[in-house]
Amino acid sequence: MTNPLDWLLLRAAARRLRRRRGDFYYDLASALEDRVPLYTILRKLEARARRRSRGDQLLYRRMLRAAMGGSLARALHGVVPPTELLMIDALQGGGDDRLSQGLHFLSGTVEKVDGMFRAVRKAVAYPLLLLGAMTGILVAFSLHAVPVLADLIAPERWPPLGRALYAVAWTIRHHGLMLGAAVLGAGGLFVWCLPRWQGRARRWLDRHPPFSLYRDFSGAMLVISLSSLMRAGVSLRASLERAGRFSAPWMRWHLRQILSRLSGRESAQFGRAFATGVLNPRMEERVEDAAERRDPVAAFVRIGIGSIDRLQLGIADSAARLNGLLMVAAAMLLLFLLGGFLATVMEAQSSLQSDMGGL
Repeated sequence: MTNPLDWLLLRAAARRLRRRRGDFYYDLASALEDRVPLYTILRKLEARARRRSRGDQLLYRRMLRAAMGGSLARALHGVVPPTELLMIDALQGGGDDRLSQGLHFLSGTVEKVDGMFRAVRKAVAYPLLLLGAMTGILVAFSLHAVPVLADLIAPERWPPLGRALYAVAWTIRHHGLMLGAAVLGAGGLFVWCLPRWQGRARRWLDRHPPFSLYRDFSGAMLVISLSSLMRAGVSLRASLERAGRFSAPWMRWHLRQILSRLSGRESAQFGRAFATGVLNPRMEERVEDAAERRDPVAAFVRIGIGSIDRLQLGIADSAARLNGLLMVAAAMLLLFLLGGFLATVMEAQSSLQSDMGGL
């Protein structure tokens, strides 16, 4: 697509469809139940889109071309999350009946999954805003308040808390850009490492925040994906192999370990194969218990559906703890800044009074 405006309209239409994909799945499943071919459904949607907006028309035209081979997953590529593409791709192998059942299931879970995404974003956004505010206050003190005090009284005569404040301010004034670049670089490296870093050290870090937040979210999404595929009749091993196609390196590392364990001594009890660190301890225990049930597949599916609400609560609890720690850190920073500033002001006032008394 050579027209930049058309590209922007297409991206906006894709975002709109992603937000309301629950309704899209439901309508598509209902039509498939009535034996309407997939290509006919998409062609009708494309005809309607021509009357709505150019962006919708471009989107459905692209989907129509991609679906000429009968693949809904290919048509929705770049529109819906990879985990849902994984399920749709697997469901299509069982025919339209299985696909319609799976789409009905997806339409009911999409809102919960999006709520889980919102919970994760909220858990991350507030601490970042608080850290930004704390950094702004510290920089403002270092660049404006502390130099004024240094002009009134020599730093050597400051009280201990004031000298500590002066040392921090001096470091920020002279090395602030380098420190800021280092912090941004560390943040970028952290984000890059989350889906890629593997090994024993990563397994240990996944037990602690903030790595545990990524582990809990990714593990829950894995269980939801596997339970959806198993509900549609796909075997556990085939589900794990399919999950690897759409997964990040960190997740593929865990999936390889799970598949290896399923080929070994843990093959009789598939729940133990998931004890690789990809799930939190409570989820590991639930999966292990599900493997011992009379109908392990049904028990696993129930875990997948129920894990969404539980994960939202868990993320909210983790965010509350992290926010509490940051609030304590912010209060300590304010006490340090105000304490050092006021102590130095009082020392300067006392010094000026002494100098005036000696005249």
